[in-house]
Amino acid sequence: MRDVVVIFGLSGSGKSFLSRILNEEFGYEWLRSDVIRKELAGINLHSKVKERFGAGIYSENMTKEVYREMVSRAKELVRGGKKVVLDATFLKRWQRQMVKDSFESPLFILAKASEESIKQRLEDREDVSDADFFIYMKQKEVMDPLNELDYVEVNTERSKEELKLVLSNLIND
Repeated sequence: MRDVVVIFGLSGSGKSFLSRILNEEFGYEWLRSDVIRKELAGINLHSKVKERFGAGIYSENMTKEVYREMVSRAKELVRGGKKVVLDATFLKRWQRQMVKDSFESPLFILAKASEESIKQRLEDREDVSDADFFIYMKQKEVMDPLNELDYVEVNTERSKEELKLVLSNLIND
């Protein structure tokens, strides 16, 4: 079974849905960049933060701190014999490389959904994440190509039971 699974993709793609399944059904410790970001900034997890794209708690410096902290926490958990799922956009190559450099054979899973589903999810969302459809569109513009990465794409528009089976096959491969 894989020790480290990275669930990545654009906001609203279903990352947290897949991560929750890994946490609840397969015992993975769940590290969410959204939670870590607000913890580091001293912001209540249920408070909504509206910042310009790439500004404030979403600045490049803060993002670097968030990813360093997430990987640091994951290393500690893995050293303690735990399995970990990292839930974040991983828009940039350096973020993905940090995980590849820190762990032996992490499994990268790209969460995917139709743009219509993503738009609806982001409109209906009540979650720690602050992302809306505008942020999703900006993320699409700035995401680095994935040509350096071995990853599996998972369509999150399937049922929880179907996704449980898909994830089980991937983590036990």
